[in-house]
Amino acid sequence: MNINIKNYLIIFSSTLIYLSFFLGFFFGENSIGSGGYKGDLSWIWLNLEIFKTNNILNAVHHPDFFGNRTPLIYILHAYLNPLISNIDSYRLTVFILSFLAPIIFFICLIQKFKNTNKIILFFISSFILLSPFYRTSAYWGLEMNYSIITMLLSIFFLNILLKRKNENNFNLYIIITLLTLTSSLCIYFDQKFLIIPMLVLIQIIKLQVQLKFKIYSIINYIIFSIPFFYLIFIWNGIVPPTTQDANPNTVTSISRLNFLWFEHLGYATTMIAFYLLPIIFFINNNFIITAKNFFLDKINYFLIALFFIYLIYFINFVNFSEFTNTKYLMGLGFIHKISIIFFNDIFIQEIFTYFSFLISWIIILIFLEKSLNNFFILFYFYFLSLILWPLMQEYFDPIIFLFAFTIFSTKLIINYQNSIFLFLYLSIFLICANVYYY
Repeated sequence: MNINIKNYLIIFSSTLIYLSFFLGFFFGENSIGSGGYKGDLSWIWLNLEIFKTNNILNAVHHPDFFGNRTPLIYILHAYLNPLISNIDSYRLTVFILSFLAPIIFFICLIQKFKNTNKIILFFISSFILLSPFYRTSAYWGLEMNYSIITMLLSIFFLNILLKRKNENNFNLYIIITLLTLTSSLCIYFDQKFLIIPMLVLIQIIKLQVQLKFKIYSIINYIIFSIPFFYLIFIWNGIVPPTTQDANPNTVTSISRLNFLWFEHLGYATTMIAFYLLPIIFFINNNFIITAKNFFLDKINYFLIALFFIYLIYFINFVNFSEFTNTKYLMGLGFIHKISIIFFNDIFIQEIFTYFSFLISWIIILIFLEKSLNNFFILFYFYFLSLILWPLMQEYFDPIIFLFAFTIFSTKLIINYQNSIFLFLYLSIFLICANVYYY
């Protein structure tokens, strides 16, 4: 196909994505089930009212303050946002701010893939707007999108630091300040993003710069962490007491470390693999060669054997019917929902789920390419799945997709064909999510 025609098709597809994002807000799309005025927005708006009518200290201690994140979002809105007089103007603010993510993502892609067609990179950057969770968060004033924006800002500043590490002292101090600040903000917007400052600090320590810059980075992180440690002290956990009471099965404090949900590991594998599946086609132009090379490497058989050890544990210690029908009334991701939709027999649901665990683990292994850096990131997400309850697909959407293009060390080949495939894949998922929650 002529290169100009390809570019026009990509531009047209990108326009459709942005248009759908506008239309989703206009029609009140709810593609994850927790949107709408009676969804999570209801308690988020109550939190905003608390911070609008109380000073910060009283608001943080307020017995009705509820949420899974720190109060930074509400403080910023209450003191800096003039458009929170009513709930719809607040929604509009979050919707407008959500356009920052694809812009910053596009810049990060340019930083990493310097020799790739920028039109294709712009196309891929818009895919974040196909994420059901990102869209619903943008439309209904949810909290997630702020952490994604600051995560992408952190990656942007980290790329600058890696490129300009030999510049003069003043420039490095400025870059490191911005980098440590934005990566710290990730935690304040969502504690699950602790991995971002962890990875940034590891990169700074590994960097060949003077020791004073590394010490300066550590001091910055210590200073930026003080407010969070204060919250942990007054809450006796990482979330407000009201949230801890409402989520007794989630590890929100040290006293709950015995609540480790090993049952979640298999389901987390399916959710992670879901976002990596279309991206493994970016590893090599010929997927058959990629798969063949994977199975020719004997160490991969050892890694696959780990799955069967986990499967033995699951079969012997987890009552599948009780776990999926009694303990879980929501969550567990798309595989659980597919098994219920297509199979009435609980035994067939169980077999289908175990088979999905295996295939998903192989997909992840193909993508990771035995990289220690990749396995470290994967381990972090598995750790999250152990301590969170209920386990929701939204914890991985669109984070894994963004990590694949910015943080994972797997080398990707970006071209017209695989970008179109990814576009269709994510579009179908969005359509299915909307149909499911309609």
